[in-house]
Amino acid sequence: MSYLNIIEWEIIPDTTPEVKRNCPKCGEKKHYINSEKFRVNANGALIDIWLIYQCEKCKSTWNMTIHERINPNAISKIQYEKFQSNDRELAIQYGLDTNMHKKNKIEAIWESVRYNIISKELSQRSERKDEQQYIIKCKYPLQIRADKLLSEKLQISRSKIRSLYENGAIYTPECRNVLKLKAYDGMQIYIDNKNIVLSKE
Repeated sequence: MSYLNIIEWEIIPDTTPEVKRNCPKCGEKKHYINSEKFRVNANGALIDIWLIYQCEKCKSTWNMTIHERINPNAISKIQYEKFQSNDRELAIQYGLDTNMHKKNKIEAIWESVRYNIISKELSQRSERKDEQQYIIKCKYPLQIRADKLLSEKLQISRSKIRSLYENGAIYTPECRNVLKLKAYDGMQIYIDNKNIVLSKE
């Protein structure tokens, strides 16, 4: 019985998608960037909460609605304080929220997201030899091409990734084309490591 080497890659967004919308000052569609700041406005006994975005060129602002005309008691005290203190983690969370995007009719540019990857090495008994398995953890639809991810992490060219795939040295359990896939949560990729010296990062 041998050990199949398993490496888990958890993709952690460091920024949120830029938003493409018409800028009244620029007079055309521009990318708006998450400022990571909230606006909390009292309206009588009710409150409104927005996440502020800025035009990448002229810095004019647009507010993404998070809560509208709600009772402050409907929000936990801790979260309310985070809104008021411009908590970065909360701003990232809402900027990645696809339900918020739909609610605000946002055209999100997922390819603009910057991210980090945390690697974790695992082991599992297996009859298969000379293979390495990669498991992807990714909570958000970041639109990262699987071949780009492999190229970055294994430090080999995308043309080499293509060659390995075409020779059957890279595959998924579902036998899907890795060259056309976007990385998703739970994705598994196997590589025959007889064909390549693999990085553990």
